[in-house]
Amino acid sequence: MGVVAGAITAGTEFVAQALGQATPAAQGGKPNILMFHVDNVSIGDFGCYGGAYPLGAKTPNIDRFASESLMLTNYNVEAQCTPSRSALMTGRHPIRTGCISALPGSGLVAWEVTIADKLKELGYSNACLGKWHCGEDVGRLPTDKGFDYWYGLHGTWDVSLWPEDKWFKKENIEPEHMIESKAKGEVHNVKVLDKEVRRNIDLEFLEKAGHWMEDSKSRNQPFFIYFNHSNVHFPLLPRAEYQDSSNGGAAADCLQMVDGDFKILLDKLDALGLRENTIVIFAGDNGRDTSFHAPGNRNAPGPWRGGYFSTYEGNNRTAGIVRWPGKIAPRQSDEMMHITDWFPTLLNMIGHKEGVPTDRVLDGLDQSAFITGRQEHSNRDYFPMFFDRLHVGMRYKTFKVLTHKIEDGTAPIQQLATPHVYNLTVNPDEDTPYNYELVHSWVLYKIFGPKTRELNASLKKDSVPFGAPLDFNPYK
Repeated sequence: MGVVAGAITAGTEFVAQALGQATPAAQGGKPNILMFHVDNVSIGDFGCYGGAYPLGAKTPNIDRFASESLMLTNYNVEAQCTPSRSALMTGRHPIRTGCISALPGSGLVAWEVTIADKLKELGYSNACLGKWHCGEDVGRLPTDKGFDYWYGLHGTWDVSLWPEDKWFKKENIEPEHMIESKAKGEVHNVKVLDKEVRRNIDLEFLEKAGHWMEDSKSRNQPFFIYFNHSNVHFPLLPRAEYQDSSNGGAAADCLQMVDGDFKILLDKLDALGLRENTIVIFAGDNGRDTSFHAPGNRNAPGPWRGGYFSTYEGNNRTAGIVRWPGKIAPRQSDEMMHITDWFPTLLNMIGHKEGVPTDRVLDGLDQSAFITGRQEHSNRDYFPMFFDRLHVGMRYKTFKVLTHKIEDGTAPIQQLATPHVYNLTVNPDEDTPYNYELVHSWVLYKIFGPKTRELNASLKKDSVPFGAPLDFNPYK
């Protein structure tokens, strides 16, 4: 069982208990799906995007994977963890689901349907490993939203700092724990989450993911593994074998750990003979932390400005790479894709178009034809941008409109007297609105205005307010 044998459930017992018996729907040869979600990374963190090496890090495994895959240079997410992760799960903008902030209070209501719910209907065995951040109450947890198994934490990794905080100790407050759940409504604390647990936790996720693959294969069940790596979220705590492995300090060490851990999962797929029939997605949830929270965890936005909790491209545009051997032609593309698109795209890619919900507004677009190369262009040329409840702007093709600007997680929100329009091709630094001799005001009047009115009308009939009770239904 390796170095963490004493800390996790032995063998595959936990898998068998969570899965139960394979269903007839599972025997249809559907592809497996491995979603490797990385916390707080920017394009400039990886060699395949022209980064990593200037930061003192090497990412050869991710780079090799990118050469076998569709590598997106225009993959867009939300400004914070919870909004991105809820958008991924539901295919809906966080302003619709009430999951608008990484701070306490956000959470999916029972009415929301996740990609895991839909895959479960097809007989997939679904495991969520790592951070959830889409609700802390029973009824809102992964095993309430289509996953058969969850081992992780409710929210963010900085809670691992609490146990050694002397002021926290004086309060006699219960620390946060690593949590395990094998069924709806069943959840228990495994161990206190402190810095040393945080440092080594990805080893546990890797081992559990490997067992999930093995057991699903033995049952002839397709699997969906939502693997949430803990890095590069603060605190920056590289494992012993990665300590000082780079030339760029703790942040670069952790990048190399992400690279090595990703290879472990890819190698496991190969060893089980599952490479050809597994869709593997490597993606970030938002940009790097450029605030005081993470000294040294900066300077990785690639050609863009800013990091997470900002309105700049260094936050909203991150790594997005997808591989399916024989089905997805390896290439690079600057066509636009948004994190909400995975929900309908994956269902269409596995041949389950009828599973895409029609009883609610889905903001995600089906990108299956684009991803598999049946069409050259993406189906998306626009998406709205939000920060918490604020509609702060939009992206339209190469243009960006901002009504508010936020530099980083420690800066105030700046409301602009008039919206700024940037042509990102001309001005990737976003430091000169209206781009010199051309004002581009047509983008405001002909694109931003109509699309904003359309969005607002839609939100009035289909949205869940922040802090809504579990049984809230926007149609009742």
